[in-house]
Amino acid sequence: MRLPTTTIHISDDLLARIDEIVKKKGISRNRYIVQACEKSLKEDGRDWPKDFFDSPLNDQDLQLLRQAAAEMEKEILSHRMNREPSEL
Repeated sequence: MRLPTTTIHISDDLLARIDEIVKKKGISRNRYIVQACEKSLKEDGRDWPKDFFDSPLNDQDLQLLRQAAAEMEKEILSHRMNREPSEL
């Protein structure tokens, strides 16, 4: 299978550092750069935006939201055909 190619421009200093590492690892420059890109993409996928989980709701609004969610869950469970308990 033929993979697509691309050209990248790397400084002499960075290329020398890459060459040292690939020589120690016994892999090609290409393999090392592909692995570095894969690792970076994987790590970037785990990042959540700053304050993503911070709630803009005050305590009273959060309590009302929890109450509404509990009521909705109770209503859904009461209309299920399969009456066995389940975690939502």
